[in-house]
Amino acid sequence: MKKIEVSKLHPGMAFDKPVYIDRDNKLVNAFEALKPSDIDRLKKWNILEVETDGSPAEAKIIEKEIEIEGQEKIDIEKAKAELKKAAGARDEVLKLMETGGKLIVESYETLTAEKPFQMSTLRNLAEDIVTLSTDNPLAFINTYYQNYSPTPYSHLMFSAVFGAYLANAMAFSVPKNIELTFSILLMDVGMASLPLSIKMKDGKLNDSEKNQLQTHPLLGYQILTQFAKVKNSVSMVALQHQEHFDGSGYPRRTKGEEITEYARIAGIVDSFGALLEEKSYKKKKLPYEAMKELLAYGLSRYDPNYMKQFLFKFSVYPVGSLVELSDKSYAMVIRSGHEKPMRPLVYVYRDKNAVSPAKMKFIHLLYQQEYYITKPVLPENAFFDFDEEMDNILKKS
Repeated sequence: MKKIEVSKLHPGMAFDKPVYIDRDNKLVNAFEALKPSDIDRLKKWNILEVETDGSPAEAKIIEKEIEIEGQEKIDIEKAKAELKKAAGARDEVLKLMETGGKLIVESYETLTAEKPFQMSTLRNLAEDIVTLSTDNPLAFINTYYQNYSPTPYSHLMFSAVFGAYLANAMAFSVPKNIELTFSILLMDVGMASLPLSIKMKDGKLNDSEKNQLQTHPLLGYQILTQFAKVKNSVSMVALQHQEHFDGSGYPRRTKGEEITEYARIAGIVDSFGALLEEKSYKKKKLPYEAMKELLAYGLSRYDPNYMKQFLFKFSVYPVGSLVELSDKSYAMVIRSGHEKPMRPLVYVYRDKNAVSPAKMKFIHLLYQQEYYITKPVLPENAFFDFDEEMDNILKKS
């Protein structure tokens, strides 16, 4: 064997034969890249040379079975069951999102025209969202990528879904969760009274248009209290969902806990939902990008306690995010951890060769420290087709 000075080694270096510390202790396998920790260990032990029969070579990613036990195994088994259940419910979710979006448009037009309207239809929609999000925790995992038919208020369905999940995380009772979700579905009713030239403008609003836009919370509140006669706890969300915790919002610059609980929650999910929606003047953002932008404003705009709960529930890489891993495979985030949000539990849907694994494969990054997320990715850049993937999940063991 030939000897190699440790001072000449560097992270990422590999050899076509194993490298040994001595005859009885292997440092790395053939084609396995040296890690910074390997070199640090040699220096710590004052080892000046290593031995190998090999020559420098390009490192290869070695596939190996991941040992799973304890809480890691429990988490993965639960995630597997929830993901299969979500895949089986995708048609139900698609129908709910489609019909819900149309119902909101019809409801807003009817309410604005002050025509007779059965408010129970929107409340039933809120109940369906809460029931599905409670009974099937990953049911709305397709929210970011499924191609729903767009409506002028598409983001309200997103916002209602996020609101229902957040309410579950905050241990709201079912009736309270339904009322919150119902109020989120109604919060933009005042927008229906504004001219299309403002609502559909391709570009930034001028000062006059912006002032008119900022009347929609008050218009919505008036519609809900004077005509629809809904509860004050519901109508206040229409009035206050654009208020900011520091008093910089509109229409009344209400601040802090003067903003109702529902409205403080609605303000967070409304902003997040809007960031995920594509408009004529902007592209929709990746979940990771939307969360980063939301957090950038979080210190001033939102109740810090509710924002913390939102981050705990959805994390930096929200459930459903697509990511590239350090081994060049592609994965979908299934569960996030409070303690280490950068190391969620992921479902690997394509390996480094863009091939779908024969069996369902999960990596719990909290426990498997050799893996990490390198970047968030778009579906079109990551071999991801939602319907195809849901079919694969149902077929795999």
